[in-house]
Amino acid sequence: MLLTQAFTHRSAAPHPHSNERLEFLGDALLSAYVARILMDALPDAAEGTLTLARASVVDRETQADVAQTLGLPELLRLDPGGQKMGLAQQTRLLSGAYEAVVGALYLECGENAAFAFVQTTLAEPLQLVLQNPAAKHPKSRLQEALQAQGRKKPEYRQLASETETDSVSVEVLCDGERLGQGTGRTLRAAEKAAALHILNGM
Repeated sequence: MLLTQAFTHRSAAPHPHSNERLEFLGDALLSAYVARILMDALPDAAEGTLTLARASVVDRETQADVAQTLGLPELLRLDPGGQKMGLAQQTRLLSGAYEAVVGALYLECGENAAFAFVQTTLAEPLQLVLQNPAAKHPKSRLQEALQAQGRKKPEYRQLASETETDSVSVEVLCDGERLGQGTGRTLRAAEKAAALHILNGM
């Protein structure tokens, strides 16, 4: 019942039957769960470092990316106008649906189930941030580093897949030069991995 509500946008059902209240709960839980995971993984990290690391994981783009991987766009319930406009692909709606699922799991299945869901679905972004927890988002850092060299904004281009896998690969170009590439389960994860790889080589 609650999982169905977690996928119901306010355009398809009036308050309190939409996913907004579950999204509110899931947002709070998500922040707490990621904080707990980071504290366990980084026992010597200071508060500022942990705060930066959490912000890098708990953001709308990351949540929307995970929601896309989980197939949530196909489950979202929108009014006909929203469906026609492709709202199910919007970052804001996808991140909200992901948070609502966390809230629904907590209420229906308990804290252990909700925590396990977060730990599993955010495993890749957590792994990336643990490599450099005090750093800004790798894409932001790469752009700043290139701008400091007087270069243009980097361009991320998805590479054609030659095998049937669940991974995505991208290459990074700047001023016509190929800087490197990265691979991840989703496009955003691949872009982060590529940026981090290039930064590590600078």
